[in-house]
Amino acid sequence: MARRTAAEADVSVTLLTYNAGPLLARVLKAIHEQETARRFEIVAVDSGSTDGTLAVLAQYDAHVTEIPQREFDFGLTRDLVFEESSGRVVVCLSQDAVPAHERWLDSLVAPLDDPAIAASCGRSVPDPDRAYAQFVWERNGLFYFTREMRAFVAKYGRGLSNANSAVRREVWERLRFGAQPIGEDFRFQTKLSAAGLAIAFPDGAEVLHHHAYTLRSLYKRCRNEGLGLRALDCAYGGKDLLHDCANRTVWRAWARELVRGNLRAPASLLFPIVRPSAVFVGSALARGYLR
Repeated sequence: MARRTAAEADVSVTLLTYNAGPLLARVLKAIHEQETARRFEIVAVDSGSTDGTLAVLAQYDAHVTEIPQREFDFGLTRDLVFEESSGRVVVCLSQDAVPAHERWLDSLVAPLDDPAIAASCGRSVPDPDRAYAQFVWERNGLFYFTREMRAFVAKYGRGLSNANSAVRREVWERLRFGAQPIGEDFRFQTKLSAAGLAIAFPDGAEVLHHHAYTLRSLYKRCRNEGLGLRALDCAYGGKDLLHDCANRTVWRAWARELVRGNLRAPASLLFPIVRPSAVFVGSALARGYLR
């Protein structure tokens, strides 16, 4: 389906892009191939791409706003792409999240036809065509084993992810994301909770999306998550660190994965120590985010 003009859009599919690489064309092609009666537009904010990302966005008739990389902030840039869009429903999609099938958009947006639902969030599933394998601790469901995430889920429920979500525009206009260097989706979820607004997690709204990590990128992500969750009253202290480093469930999984030959990469092998240690540094010691 071709992009509609802003005045005609029912749904805005928004992306925050930066050197998205060849995968972006797959993402945009999958959006255009959606089988839906809903009129939609594609809107992106790009923060200084130099790899041809802008040309690919133009090829798929996306409306693009450019900002310097130094100005990027997940919360404020997310607000900007919402401002540049026009649909009564705004979809957030990661630049490397490929809609899994032609009914993805309808499945993601349909729950918002219920006025009691403020936001919707679809699952991410492994991409069989990706050049790199899914991180083993993501695949086995233990990536977020640490206590700060369990505290968040206990307070707010299953986590909202802007890798694949939809928000009613009128709700965003009331709450907005605000300045948030990382974890703007979790902060927005706390605002939804405080306002008594519901999130749907529909089946059938999957995207193909997974990660791989080096030791450096794993440490950076976990440290930043610790800092972000501290700001949401989910702090992580020394007792949490000691408890999680001795988590028997995680170490049993580590032993199984080791026997299967799945821990060859340093990030995978050292994950049970790196994640809690990095979260602790972010939550207890850090003063700013790593970029």
